[in-house]
Amino acid sequence: MGYIKCIGTVIIYIGFFLAVITYLPGLPPIAEYSEYSIKSPPDVQHQIELKNRLRGAEVLFSGEIRGPEYFASYNGKLYTGIRGGYVVQIEEDRLIPIVKFGQKCDGLWQEEKCGRPLGLKFNDRGELFVADAYYGIFKVDVNTRQYINIVNNSIPIDGMIPRLVNSLDIAKNGDIYWTYSSSDFSLHNGLYSFLANPTGSLVRYNAKTKKNEILIKNLGFANGILLSDDESFVIVAECQASRIVKYHLKGPKVGQQEYFAEGLPGLPDNIHTDGQGGFLVSLILSIDSQHPALHQSLVPHPHVRKMLSRLLYLVEAPFKLLEDIYPNYYSEKVLHTVASLEFMAIFDTQKTSVILRMDKTGQILDALYSDDKKVHTICSAYIHNEYLWLGSPWNDCIMRIPLKQAFPDLTVNKQSSSTKRQEREEPLLTASDTPNVRVETKPTNAKPVIKQETITKSSPEPSVKVQTTQNINAASKPTTSKSTPQSATTTPKPASSTKEVKKNMSKEVKKDTSKETKKDASKEIKKDTSKEIKKDNSNSQTKSEISNKNNKATIKPENDSTKNTVRETQSAKSKSVEKKNDSPKK
Repeated sequence: MGYIKCIGTVIIYIGFFLAVITYLPGLPPIAEYSEYSIKSPPDVQHQIELKNRLRGAEVLFSGEIRGPEYFASYNGKLYTGIRGGYVVQIEEDRLIPIVKFGQKCDGLWQEEKCGRPLGLKFNDRGELFVADAYYGIFKVDVNTRQYINIVNNSIPIDGMIPRLVNSLDIAKNGDIYWTYSSSDFSLHNGLYSFLANPTGSLVRYNAKTKKNEILIKNLGFANGILLSDDESFVIVAECQASRIVKYHLKGPKVGQQEYFAEGLPGLPDNIHTDGQGGFLVSLILSIDSQHPALHQSLVPHPHVRKMLSRLLYLVEAPFKLLEDIYPNYYSEKVLHTVASLEFMAIFDTQKTSVILRMDKTGQILDALYSDDKKVHTICSAYIHNEYLWLGSPWNDCIMRIPLKQAFPDLTVNKQSSSTKRQEREEPLLTASDTPNVRVETKPTNAKPVIKQETITKSSPEPSVKVQTTQNINAASKPTTSKSTPQSATTTPKPASSTKEVKKNMSKEVKKDTSKETKKDASKEIKKDTSKEIKKDNSNSQTKSEISNKNNKATIKPENDSTKNTVRETQSAKSKSVEKKNDSPKK
């Protein structure tokens, strides 16, 4: 009996103690605890079909960084923010620090001092906007590494202080849509945010007036945000409530909000575009009816949530007192760890993250995971250079998966659109089947200059390749008393040339040799010295013969007796068409 009495006495004292810390007013942490409702996620296998496409992820920079949470790219370069306060550029073999907004700190346990870059986004001009959880929103020039503060998180907005700035997106007009997850707690005390009532918000920063406006209040740990392609709406992830909220910016529902998706099989974190008008949503922790999230199970029990919050605070209280009296490494480390969101990873028994691909209506098109327990606590899925890059707030590496493995449909659609674009840009005429004709516009008192060129290919049957230049503009350049003769050479017959091209070139040659002889020699044909014709090795004999003739050109008619004409030209000069330096011979 004495043993049972002792147990009962202990239970009574513990109950009394818990009742006091729960109902005694004024005890920290100061927050609101009341009942609210969320839609519980059903079994994953009954809602969506999970596809094992994240297996075998490539691990980069293992042990070199911590918490590469979000990605952004511009001009082919990829950037991310890491724990310690730095924004870095990611290359294949190294990380290049770009900027840091916080102060110099001794370690990651001084995160409030170091700063923590979360959301990143480039605008059309290549300016990088960064949401730092502790310092606000900054605009960065990645080339000069200069930055300016756009939003200071210490300034209240509608009476609420944005203590945990999280994510952002940039509209085409320069407005910034951004989220803060809590107005009560900072990031290193994020666990309190999940136990208290939601106090997150969606905010719009007006680029013209430089003012912030809250669009949606009381969001459950507002996290990732993304504008639609046409900017008709914006979606925001409520990590605490496993849902995504849609806010209309245009159309008949402008200014209204609705649920884009709810009852998701996990906690949604960051949102990226899939490049096809849809969205890639990362569920950092996977949950279902058999593996619920603890904080969601406690939503209908506000007093239990308040009690747990105050118990956590009582654990921290002695270390806070010690830190105030004698600052030291150990007390700082404990204060950083007890109420941090990283503590939630202990309850991730499945060790699985899910990546959802959703269309613009909120329908789930794909759901990816990995069964090797390697890809977990993933908060970002970003497409860059044919890879799906995976970020995490707690992992000490960056992971990536080939895009064709993760989302083969996106690869096919990308190749299809690229092929269509090439077909639209393909020229109607090609040099292999049509001569290039360039018309140079001259003054009104002069005639245009027309240059014709033909591109030939090797063929066993010889033919004539002629390059002519007609320059009749006497006003633009003075002429001499002597004219430079034409050059006509024998080359192999083009395999792909059309008969029409041959006829046109033959007519042009006849016109030059018959009609133009009646005109003034000072306005006659000039030789185009800017181009040289390369001869085939099979015509080396003909080439030497032409070079031995001074200012003479042999022109062969294009008919079946071409070979006979060549032999006659080589044996008898009287049967060839000769041009003298002063005037052509009739």
